[in-house]
Amino acid sequence: MKTQHFLGAAALALTLCGVAITSSAQNQSVDEYQKTVRQLGAQADYFYVSFNEPFTFNCAYGVAYISANRKGLYAQLLAAKLSGKRIARLNYSQSNGPGTTCNVELVEITD
Repeated sequence: MKTQHFLGAAALALTLCGVAITSSAQNQSVDEYQKTVRQLGAQADYFYVSFNEPFTFNCAYGVAYISANRKGLYAQLLAAKLSGKRIARLNYSQSNGPGTTCNVELVEITD
């Protein structure tokens, strides 16, 4: 009973902090809010992004990657960077645990 209470309190704390984490098997994903694009880059067949605010997960090299077949996500990040807008919501996943690659899954920009 105490464990359930503790877990409930921890989930509430994460929600109140503006971060929501979900997991299935080894794959974890997180929603983060109000992030400012610091750096965008492209190399070979992928793009990458970093933010002024830290990631919740320990992402390899402090960046999240965007695969070439998801150019729309990169375009959203580029639009935010060029217009000076913050990312209202970012979702990214990490499949292999702390310190490994993070992958951008969703980007939202609002006024």
